[in-house]
Amino acid sequence: MSPPLPAATAVAVNATVVLVVGAAVRWRARTSYEGPAGDAETAAELRALRHRGLLAGGALTAVVTNRFGLARTAQATATDALAGSTGAATVGAVAGVLVAVAVYALPVVALALAVRLATVPYRRAVRGFRLRYRDAAAWELERDGVGFLAVLLAAGAIALVPGGLPRVLAAVGIGLVATALTPFALVVALRTRWPTDAERAAVADVLPPGVRLRVVDDRTRLGSAVAAGFVPGGEYVFCTESLFAVLDDEELRAVVAHEVGHHEREHVLLRYSLVAVAAGVALGVASVAPGIALATLLIGIAPAAVVLAWIVRRTEAQADAYAAEAVSGTALASALETLAEHRFVVEATGPSRLLSYHPPLTERITRLRGRPSG
Repeated sequence: MSPPLPAATAVAVNATVVLVVGAAVRWRARTSYEGPAGDAETAAELRALRHRGLLAGGALTAVVTNRFGLARTAQATATDALAGSTGAATVGAVAGVLVAVAVYALPVVALALAVRLATVPYRRAVRGFRLRYRDAAAWELERDGVGFLAVLLAAGAIALVPGGLPRVLAAVGIGLVATALTPFALVVALRTRWPTDAERAAVADVLPPGVRLRVVDDRTRLGSAVAAGFVPGGEYVFCTESLFAVLDDEELRAVVAHEVGHHEREHVLLRYSLVAVAAGVALGVASVAPGIALATLLIGIAPAAVVLAWIVRRTEAQADAYAAEAVSGTALASALETLAEHRFVVEATGPSRLLSYHPPLTERITRLRGRPSG
C-alpha cells in the first residue's frame, strides 16, 4: 500500500474535484437548457446529468481519499489522541471510525450539494419549480446535513459491535430502524402539512386505515408523490401541493392509490431489504478484507445499482396495477400524461434508463390504458 500523502494535499485535491465537477455540471446544464430540445427532454437530460455527476464525482472523491490515505491518517490520529482516556480501546476505536467515515463522507456531501445546486436555475425554468436559489441551497444544506449526521450516528453504533457477522447484522438492524423512521424524518425535514378537509375528502376512499397523507410544499418537492414507512401506524403517503392543483379528482385518486399500492404490496420493506443485502455484503468484505473493500465497492456499485433499479421498476408496475384495480388504468394514465405535460415527472433517456426507478412513461401509459376499470 502506498504511504499516505500530506492531508492538506488530499483536502485540496478533493476540493478541486468538487469545484471541477460542479462547474462541469453547470456548464453542461446550461448547454442543455440553451439547446433546441423541448422542456421535457431538457428536464430529463438535467436529471441524467445530476446522476452522472454524482456517480463520477463520488467515485473520484473516494479514490482520492483512499489514495492519499486521508482516512487512515485521521483514524489513527483520533485513536491515538484518546489512548489515555477511560475505556481507551473502545472510545478510541469508535472515534477513529467516526473520523474515518466523516473524512470519506464530507467530500461526497460537498459534491452532492455542488452538483444539485449547479442545475437548480435550469431545472427551475424547465420544470416550473416555485423556489428561489437561496431556498434551494438552504434545503439542500439541511437535507445533506441531516443525512451526514445520520451516517455518523449509524457508523458509531456499528463500530461498537464486534466485527464479522455481528457487525453486519447490526448494520442491517440499524437500517431497518432508519427505514421505519423515514416518514417521521420527512415530516420534520420537508415542509409538510396535514391535508385540508377538501383534500382529505378527495382521496379518502383510496386511503386505507392506518395510511396517513401529508401534503408537501412544492419548494421541497420530493418527486410528485412517495410512499414511506412500513410499521403499522407509521405508513405515509406524501403528495405535493401541485398534484391537487393540476389533477382532476379521478387522476388524483389514482396517483394516491398507486402510492398506497406500495404499502399494500410491502414494497417499502422490500426495497430496504435489497439495500440491506448490498450493505451487508459491503460490510462483510470490509471486515474480512479491508484492503480491497473500496475497490470492491467501486467495482460492484454499478451492477448492484442496475439490479436494484430493475427490481424497483417491477414494483412500480405492480403499484400501477393496484391503482388500476382500485380506481382505473385510464385515470392513472391520464394523471401521468398531465404530470409529464407539467414536467412533474420526467422520463429517463438513453443509458440512464438502466438506473431509472420507473418504467418508460409511454410503456406505463399504454399498459394502463389497456386495463379495465376497477
